[in-house]
Amino acid sequence: MKTTQNEQKEDVKFYDVFNVVLVNMPDRSRDIVAKRFGIGEEKPLTLQAIGDEYDITRERVRQIVQSGLKNACAADDCSEYEEAQDVIVAYIMENHNIVSIDDLERELGGNDVNEQGSIRFLIEGMDNVEIVNAKKYPVNEEIITLSDFDIDEWTTVHDDVKEIFEEKQKVYTSKRLQEKIADNQDITHEQLEQYLVISREIDNNPFDKWGLSEWDEISPRGVREKALLIMKEKNEPMHFRDIAQAIDDNGLGKNGKKSHPQTVHNELIRDDNFVLVGRGVYTLNTDNHVDGTVKDVIENILQNSKEPLSTQEVVDRVLEMRYVKPSTVKVNLNAVAKKMNKKYTLDTNVS
Repeated sequence: MKTTQNEQKEDVKFYDVFNVVLVNMPDRSRDIVAKRFGIGEEKPLTLQAIGDEYDITRERVRQIVQSGLKNACAADDCSEYEEAQDVIVAYIMENHNIVSIDDLERELGGNDVNEQGSIRFLIEGMDNVEIVNAKKYPVNEEIITLSDFDIDEWTTVHDDVKEIFEEKQKVYTSKRLQEKIADNQDITHEQLEQYLVISREIDNNPFDKWGLSEWDEISPRGVREKALLIMKEKNEPMHFRDIAQAIDDNGLGKNGKKSHPQTVHNELIRDDNFVLVGRGVYTLNTDNHVDGTVKDVIENILQNSKEPLSTQEVVDRVLEMRYVKPSTVKVNLNAVAKKMNKKYTLDTNVS
C-alpha cells in the first residue's frame, strides 16, 4: 500500500531527527546550531546574537553551524535523516514544486518551534532544493523549489496574470483567471493558485478575489477602504455596526484589534462613496443613486420609467436605494403620482 505524504508526516519527528544526526557533536556546538535555526527559540538567532551569547566571533559561529550541517549524518544509518528529507520533498512536490518555507514549516511542523527549526536545519542541508532569489524574481521572501523546477515557467504564468490586472484594472477569482490565460497556459486551478500565492506583486482578499497587492480591493489599509471592500462584496445596504463586525469577521482588523463601530460611522458619513439611506444604514453611491427624500426618489423612478409602474414595482425600486418601510414609500407615492388602471405615473400637476 502506498504511503501518503500526510501519513509520512505523522511518522516523522523532525526534532528527534535533528538530535540523532548531531549526536556526535559537542553539546555546546549542538546548542549553537539549534539557536541558529530557531530550535528552542521564538525565531532563529543571528550570527552576531549567538556570538555575543557565547563570547565568540560571528565567523566562529558560522563555522560551527557549517560543521553541523556537513556532519549531520556521521552515523552509519542515515535512514531517519533521509526519510525526513523525503517528507519535505514530497510536500514541495504536492504543492507544484514551489512553496513558501513558512507554509512548509507550519504544515509539517505545526506550532512546535522545535519541529519548525529542525525543518529549517534539514532544508539547509539538502542539495535537491533551492531558495528563489527574491531580488531577481517577484516572489515573497524564502520561497523554496526543487532544484529541477523551471522558475521561468512560473515567471511566464505570473507575468501573464499581472498583465491582465494591469490592463483590466479589476479583480478576478482564480477560476476566472485560469479561464483567461487558458489559451496561453496549460495550468490547473490549484497550480495557478499556488503560483500566485507566493508572489509579492499579486495577492488575494478574504473573498477569494485576486489582484495587484497594492490595490485597495486587495490590501485595504484604512477603515474607509475596508468598509468599501465589504460593501462591494455584500452589495446591499448595511448598518455601520454590521460593517464593523464584517471587517473583523473577515480578518481585516488592525493587528487583531476589534473595529469600533463609531469609527466606521465617522468614516462613512464624510465619504462620497457611501450614502446614508436610513438610521445608521449605508449603501454605495452608484450611478443609480438619487439624492434627496423618498419623494424625490419616487419622482425620479417614475420620470425615467418607459411605462406606468405598479405599487410593488415602485416600492421595490425605492428599496434598492433607500432603507425605509414599504408603507413610507406608498404614502409618498400617492402624494406625487397619479394612478390609472392600477399603475402609477408622475403627476405633473404636483409642484
